[in-house]
Amino acid sequence: MTEIMANRGTAQRPNGSTQGKICQFKLVLLGESAVGKSSLVLRFVKGQFHEYQESTIGVYSNYNLLFASLIIYFAAAFLTQTVCLDDTTVKFEIWDTAGQERYHSLAPMYYRGAQAAIVVYDITNQDTFVRAQTWVKELQRQASPSIVIALAGNKADLTNKRVVEYDEAQAYADENGLLFMETSAKTAMNVNDIFLAIGKLRKNRIKLLSLYILQLKSFRKMSSQEVQVQVGKAVGSLNQKGKKQQPAIAASDYPNLYVLHLILVSI
Repeated sequence: MTEIMANRGTAQRPNGSTQGKICQFKLVLLGESAVGKSSLVLRFVKGQFHEYQESTIGVYSNYNLLFASLIIYFAAAFLTQTVCLDDTTVKFEIWDTAGQERYHSLAPMYYRGAQAAIVVYDITNQDTFVRAQTWVKELQRQASPSIVIALAGNKADLTNKRVVEYDEAQAYADENGLLFMETSAKTAMNVNDIFLAIGKLRKNRIKLLSLYILQLKSFRKMSSQEVQVQVGKAVGSLNQKGKKQQPAIAASDYPNLYVLHLILVSI
């Protein structure tokens, strides 16, 4: 059962009962200017589409003299959306970054600490697909090892102008362990689907961490080989429930024994 909440209050199931589990995570959109990042977010959050969407540049400033604080959201827009996935309420904190080259150096400020990223390209522009691959490499190198990366081929309604073939993008996504969908902010094609698929993958990873912690309770009594076997079983169980586009748990989520030990001593 999946439900997108129209309000920002307490999430309710259709029968009126309150959702029990809450999952909140940061998601960042990356890609060249004019590929439709802002349009995808606007469609997902507000169900709207503007034919002529302004480019994302400096967005929000908040001055708090009492606490002598200054918050500036520069070269990115910030929006939130809450959805219900089965028994879990998922709140997306979405950072829509500017695509202009002069803002590239600011991108790490937004994807640092992100649990998910959507790299967007325009199916009618080959250069944006090449640039998307550069963004993926940067995320794989500098972002969190457990980040969920989705590749979105936007403007799928312009099939008569297509230059990036679906099979080419799908093959690239498969090689790099990415979730992949073609989307259209204009027609709403796969817009909700790609965000919800990310939410489900993150939900599975949180479930996996819980399984890790249960296993860690007896960590000191287990040999290294036994720990690896137990971790492998937990990962395999969740992978069987994952979508074909991407395993529920990526290979990068396998922690080594030292990391397991650090988690153990911290709980």
